[in-house]
Amino acid sequence: MPTDRNHDRLLSLQLDRLDELLDADAFPTTTGDVIAEFGDVTVEYSGGGSESLEAILRTSGAEEYATTDDLQMAVLNGVHRNAVGRPHYSDRDPPVDGERRGPQESF
Repeated sequence: MPTDRNHDRLLSLQLDRLDELLDADAFPTTTGDVIAEFGDVTVEYSGGGSESLEAILRTSGAEEYATTDDLQMAVLNGVHRNAVGRPHYSDRDPPVDGERRGPQESF
């Protein structure tokens, strides 16, 4: 995770590493507290692109988070739709008219 060497401050964070943002003993916490401390942190998306944590959390309004999982869910619900892959895509959906698929495989 990139940090500002002069201030040892977190600058960016991979979307799948949000659980590293706050220690478990920092909870409960609020949207305002997280934004005040980490709002300028850039959340990087694995498929490219990024967004500030403040912009992401502003979409959910004022919330209280009891656990890291609660905060992570708020972030995942607030990220831009390009952050989570192709919209409405599922490899488990039935084929649409004209689409060809090979045999189903289970892993």
